[in-house]
Amino acid sequence: MTVKFSCIIDEKPKYARQALLWAASLLTYGQVPADALVVHTVDGCAPEYQRVFDSWGIRIEKVRCFDRRHAWSNKLGQLESEALRRADHVVLCDCDLAFCGSILPWVSGNAVRAVIAARAWFPFRRWKRILAAAGLGRVTSAVPSVFGPPTLAGFCNGGLYVLPQSLFQSLRSVWPKWDRWVLDRRHLFQPWGFFADQISFAMSCQELALRVEHLPVELNYHTRWRSPRLLRAVLGKSDIFPLVLHYHRETDAQGYLLPTKIASVNARIRQINRLLRRFDRGDFNPRQQISAQPGQPVLNVR
Repeated sequence: MTVKFSCIIDEKPKYARQALLWAASLLTYGQVPADALVVHTVDGCAPEYQRVFDSWGIRIEKVRCFDRRHAWSNKLGQLESEALRRADHVVLCDCDLAFCGSILPWVSGNAVRAVIAARAWFPFRRWKRILAAAGLGRVTSAVPSVFGPPTLAGFCNGGLYVLPQSLFQSLRSVWPKWDRWVLDRRHLFQPWGFFADQISFAMSCQELALRVEHLPVELNYHTRWRSPRLLRAVLGKSDIFPLVLHYHRETDAQGYLLPTKIASVNARIRQINRLLRRFDRGDFNPRQQISAQPGQPVLNVR
């Protein structure tokens, strides 16, 4: 089985540095070879980072800007990537992900796989009005969001999607259609219109009647979830050992991940920061795989 991991950046060095950490963590802890990684660029890549990606053997592919009205929708440009069309599975990633271990056991099956959205954002009755306005008929599935209230099964966190090639191809025309539909009608989605890519993905799943299998939150863990009290109240856990950290803006000025108040999460953050420091010191070897932290619970694969 062939798998491609993909992310997309624009010309800002901040995002290129994030993609560098994304790639370094996949090469080191994710058990993924360089030829399985693709960094897509909109408007180019900063030359100093382009040279690093080239030296690591990572493919850089330029794609068109999807829509200037919404930067996060640029991820849909990956749907037209030649580099992704022959893989059995495609893993679409935000560039602000850091991998602490392998997620390859979850890259399988014939369904969409992603972590359900943390919050429903829209009351379910509003989802019904949205789908009716779009002519998408009745809601076919409703599931609890991470924080509890129900949402569409396809309304997932957009940071990581596992897609079999057949569904990747189906989404190529449908997802862009609904993303532009949302962007043209932002008044229907206020104040959460900036989730256009996630909203339109859910609408695409609705139109195509796609089956969505939800991954454990360890595969897309927000480091802004900083409190042990929240962990116990929402997830019913006293600790958690993420395989994928989604750090958003939770970094210092140099791009190092900020600690939380959860010891087990901080162990993962230190693991990733050590990797970034190795690169900054110039002693990072992209061909050296290192095992993830030992002695931690193994997640069940669904």
